[in-house]
Amino acid sequence: MKRECLPALILFIFCTLLSVPGAHAFHPISSKLEFITTYPDYPKVNYGTGAQAQAVRRGEYLAQLGDCLACHTTTDGGQPFAGGLPIPTPFGTFYTPNITPDKETGLGKWSEEDFINVMKEGIRPDGSNSFPAFPYVYFNRVTKSDLKDLWAYLRAIPPVNRENKGNTLPFPANVRLAQYGWKILFFYPDRGDFVPDPDKSAAWNRGAYIVEGLGHCSMCHTPMNLLGASKDEYYLTGQLIEGYWAPDITSRGLETARRYQVADVFADSKLINKAGDVRGPMADVNHNSLSHMTDADAMAVAEYLKSVKSKQPYDAADIKASQPRLKRGEQVFWNACNACHVDGEAGAPRLKDSDNWWRRLQQRPVSALYRHAVQGFNNMPARGACVTCTTEDVEAAVDYIIKKALTDSQWRIYTDKVKVPRTEATNTTTGKQVYQDSCATCHDQGKLGAPVLGNKQQWAPLLSKNFDVLLHNTLQGLNNMPAKGGCTSCTGEDVIAAVKYMAEQAEPNKDYSLW
Repeated sequence: MKRECLPALILFIFCTLLSVPGAHAFHPISSKLEFITTYPDYPKVNYGTGAQAQAVRRGEYLAQLGDCLACHTTTDGGQPFAGGLPIPTPFGTFYTPNITPDKETGLGKWSEEDFINVMKEGIRPDGSNSFPAFPYVYFNRVTKSDLKDLWAYLRAIPPVNRENKGNTLPFPANVRLAQYGWKILFFYPDRGDFVPDPDKSAAWNRGAYIVEGLGHCSMCHTPMNLLGASKDEYYLTGQLIEGYWAPDITSRGLETARRYQVADVFADSKLINKAGDVRGPMADVNHNSLSHMTDADAMAVAEYLKSVKSKQPYDAADIKASQPRLKRGEQVFWNACNACHVDGEAGAPRLKDSDNWWRRLQQRPVSALYRHAVQGFNNMPARGACVTCTTEDVEAAVDYIIKKALTDSQWRIYTDKVKVPRTEATNTTTGKQVYQDSCATCHDQGKLGAPVLGNKQQWAPLLSKNFDVLLHNTLQGLNNMPAKGGCTSCTGEDVIAAVKYMAEQAEPNKDYSLW
């Protein structure tokens, strides 16, 4: 390389690094995050008549697939599609633009060609580059006919006059010309319409078209490099997003799930293993976007995802149930838990923080840690979002974490302690904790006919029988209640402690502690 070229190359690399991108490529400084609890509604639209009405309706569905509403509407009750949502990054904050047809502040002066150009090429009407925080690298896959329908819809929504804020990126990160460097590296080599695979089914191709295009699933579920571009060799194998784990949704990550179970996640916003609700950014995506998919499209997406094969980010052996427990737990940890527990992402306790883990073991029995890992706790999804992990796998991973975290002397004390029958599981404190972890879902609100905690009238006929009958029914299951209340990680002592706690709330004058 000629010496005179070096300054230009250095400037190019520097500008490219600072003009990086993708908002979702960055991790938040703090894991204490707040997410939307109320959602914007799609606006009422005058669809018109005839062919125009059909185009607008198709466009509305495409806007839902693309989750345009979520990014282009503020969470403080802002008008739909009027923009202004802040997207913070380490280099500054982006504010999403107004995409209503308002002529002064929105897209009212844009042409259909302008819109298609920004979606396909990331080029704005004035000829400048969009930042990849706007996911044109995915929308580029969308056909022009679909983009025309989407444009028809955006022209039909109510106009809102709201000025755009631009961004707070410092120089030279705010130089849009530098984005050509990013495009040369990561966009131009792989741009173009989605090309159907003739060897695959129509459903598979439809699913691939949604996932790779408007769905832009890769933006959250594929690890990013330092320049904010997807590491395509790890396509859809998962990464941390805003303090939550976007799980592996390849054929490996969804190995034990049926297609209908994957599709049900979009409709019900429940985890595949039914251990809890989908949380974090995915809950927003489900509400605003994926829950609107037709059954056929949801099944098509599931069919495609279950076919994806990618290189795994971590070179770990497959989990084998026949292996010794700690070895098995080590493999589970490095396949499913390490993303958060190595560096403390999303507030997770770090693997080798012995003081933290020792304090947890002093405060509660290890069965409580099992429950939290299996059922989900705080930012951690059930089973660490590992669909292929069994309850035994997760418990083995907890054992491995404890073994790695504790000092030799702490480990000896811990192992000696668990060999002795535990009496602390029978006290009120543990019973209350087990109740909150495993029983409150039904007993707080009386779901599935469960007696409400503290309701003396509902508990009276249950407690009038021998207390052993109540314990037996809880441990074995009765009517709508599964065995152990569905808590597969609870010991018998845990369940007994929870039942005693509930009994004491209904009959506070009686002492069940010695039963």
